Amino acid sequence: MQKIDKSNLLSSAYKNWEEKMGDRHIDYNSSDNQFYYDVVMNLLHCQRGVCAYTEIFLCDDNFYDPAQWKDGKYQIVKPEFSGALDHFDPKLKKTQAWAYDNFFMIQKDINDKHKRSQSVDAILKPDNPDYDPFKLLEYDAESHIFIANATLNESQQIRINKMLLTLGVNLSWVVKKRKNHLRKIIEAVNFGNTWEQEDIENYQFFTSFAMIQ
Repeated sequence: MQKIDKSNLLSSAYKNWEEKMGDRHIDYNSSDNQFYYDVVMNLLHCQRGVCAYTEIFLCDDNFYDPAQWKDGKYQIVKPEFSGALDHFDPKLKKTQAWAYDNFFMIQKDINDKHKRSQSVDAILKPDNPDYDPFKLLEYDAESHIFIANATLNESQQIRINKMLLTLGVNLSWVVKKRKNHLRKIIEAVNFGNTWEQEDIENYQFFTSFAMIQ
């Protein structure tokens, strides 16, 4: 899970609308809302086009390029992307349904079938100022799973490993995609290719790749 910086706010019209609602937001109605794509595409811009938790590819960078915004409003009527908006802490959905701080774009099956309304621990909230995947996590290059950093105390390790389960980071189908993607890149690099070649462009699983180099 990469660290996510949400400070580059391209969808300022949405943010102004959110702030004007104060402590009680209107109900969350997904894609029927006028600012739905503003939220989605700003998040994908900040997340570099991948799922916030699994880092699976969700969107081509052409669709979240800053040039697609004008006067704080996203301009493409129906952008191409996969995934779903996730309320990181589901308890906030009742009163703060449109809070940017609580939103992430994630892989749709993770959102719909796995994480759903499970309780969360902010220790692995990827936009927290103190979140650092290289201090909190380790990557097992043989099994291709993430685990809590062994240098942390037992209590922290338990919390982190529980959240890795909650967020679906090590689901079997995610692990298989991650393993196959990394293997192709590593084989290409070892064969003497360069990063400039399109066939080995790394467009997902950034954190795991960084940890095995």
